[in-house]
Amino acid sequence: MRDELARLAARWLDAGHTSGDVHEHVLRGLPGAGTPVHRPGGLVRYLLRDVPRRELPSLTLPLPRVSGESVSVRLLGTRECAGDHTQATLFRPVADETMCAVCVPHDEGPSPSRRAFQEFVHRPGHFGSRLNTALDQK
Repeated sequence: MRDELARLAARWLDAGHTSGDVHEHVLRGLPGAGTPVHRPGGLVRYLLRDVPRRELPSLTLPLPRVSGESVSVRLLGTRECAGDHTQATLFRPVADETMCAVCVPHDEGPSPSRRAFQEFVHRPGHFGSRLNTALDQK
């Protein structure tokens, strides 16, 4: 079975597909959660038997961004944190802060973002204030 699956995967690679393409194709063909697979080798053999043609990427260069082009609504008003993160971290500043609430040194007190969040959570009627009240009563 292993040799047969290796030959089928090699056909995909010979057709110009990457190993990631093969992986994605197999993952898309798997049954949903809770569905038992009695013969996993047979399922993979079935999924790899037909090799689709590889669509080559277009050779046109991407168009440069035009100034004034809008960004996603979710990203409006966000700023990249100047702190030390493994991956770029966006946050929504309240004032002119340059670091997210996690990166602000605690000896300077809470950042404007953190203060605004705390005021929001602890306002009367908010779930956070009701939860804190319930926990205080116990």
